[in-house]
Amino acid sequence: MDGNAITKTIDGFRERGNLSGIDVANITEVSKATVSRWSTGKATPHPKTQLVLSDLRYVVDRLVEFYDPDETRA
Repeated sequence: MDGNAITKTIDGFRERGNLSGIDVANITEVSKATVSRWSTGKATPHPKTQLVLSDLRYVVDRLVEFYDPDETRA
C-alpha cells in the first residue's frame, strides 16, 4: 500500500466502520500518534502492519454489508 492508499483505508475505517484512531492503533498494536502519522501521510506502516490493515479493511467491508457503522465497530 502506498501512503495515499493507507490514508484512504484509515479514512474508510472511520467513515464506514466508525473505527477511531485508537481502535486502529489497538488492532495494529501501535500508538494513536502512529496511526495519525499514517492518516496524514507522514509515515507508512511496516509491511506486516500493512497486511493487518488489509485484513481489517476486508473485515470492515464485509460487516458494512449487513450492519450500520456503530454495529460494525462493536
